[in-house]
Amino acid sequence: MAKEQPFIQLENISKSYGKRNVLDKISLNIPYGEIFGIIGKSGSGKSTMLNIIVGFIKATQGKVYFQSHDIYNNIREVQEKFGFAAQEVSFYPRLTVKENLNYFGKMYNLTSLQLKERIPEILKLVNLQGVENLLGSRLSAGMQKRLDIACALVHEPRVLLLDEPTEDLDPALRLGLLDLIKKINHEKDVTVILTSHLLNEVEYVCGHVAILHDHKIITVGSVDKLKDDYSRDSEIVIELKDRNNTEFIKMAKKLTGIKKITERQGKVYLYTNKGTEILKNMLNISLLPKKKFDVTSVTLSKPSLEEVFESLTGDKMKEEDVDVVDKYVKEIAMHDNRAGIPKK
Repeated sequence: MAKEQPFIQLENISKSYGKRNVLDKISLNIPYGEIFGIIGKSGSGKSTMLNIIVGFIKATQGKVYFQSHDIYNNIREVQEKFGFAAQEVSFYPRLTVKENLNYFGKMYNLTSLQLKERIPEILKLVNLQGVENLLGSRLSAGMQKRLDIACALVHEPRVLLLDEPTEDLDPALRLGLLDLIKKINHEKDVTVILTSHLLNEVEYVCGHVAILHDHKIITVGSVDKLKDDYSRDSEIVIELKDRNNTEFIKMAKKLTGIKKITERQGKVYLYTNKGTEILKNMLNISLLPKKKFDVTSVTLSKPSLEEVFESLTGDKMKEEDVDVVDKYVKEIAMHDNRAGIPKK
């Protein structure tokens, strides 16, 4: 299959409700095969953008193209190629896992034979084998999210849209869901577009991102390129065994060239454009008899996407959100809002 460029295109999209402007002249190209992230604070217009892409909401101005065709010229056919999972799960809680998949499959006019072959494959993909006869309401939070995604995939769409897919999940479940998204993208050859305000989670799963701020796209690019372009400084992360961070920070502030020092999750983060030099000087001072600190770990790297966002917008995401995602991403390595489904 040819990999069209751009696969999905937004051209001068604006959306207003009365005098309230939600999106302002958005232009964006989303390539085939990507896990593409749209990031921004709550209320920035991310969900509205997804709903416009899939055709649930009509833009006040502008056009959306899928493979160079205006989606509004044949909205039903386009929507059959999209799957959409909203923030709130959209399956039926009083139906079993298998009954939900059958129901949504029938809504896409899949035959019983097609569903008989497809449902076991989807259950395996989203790791819901063995619970197909459980009611949706009896599933855990993580399983419910996976069922919702399974329902969005039952008709084998070419594009999967996920609105804040890890919202309300604990860190371990978030990581599992992010790995599932990677698996879907790779194994099913599905282009994924997701929104999130958890920037380190986007950094973990997405190849390219668009930053939405004040209802406009302010920049687009690969995660690495954005970090290179907008994060001129290096990030030094220090963890102390006794977590005597107060004294360590006092020492670090005396060094020339450190632009900013923050503390998160018991670790000290230092930002400087002289990373190697600062690191050497800091460690030399810390090992002096009167200044000795028991350093458990130290890393030197480019700052996170969180720092890029702050640099570009002057705003910070919620500190608790950043910390939660930092905790698990850095440890590992580093209603039917669904296409083509009528409302209940």
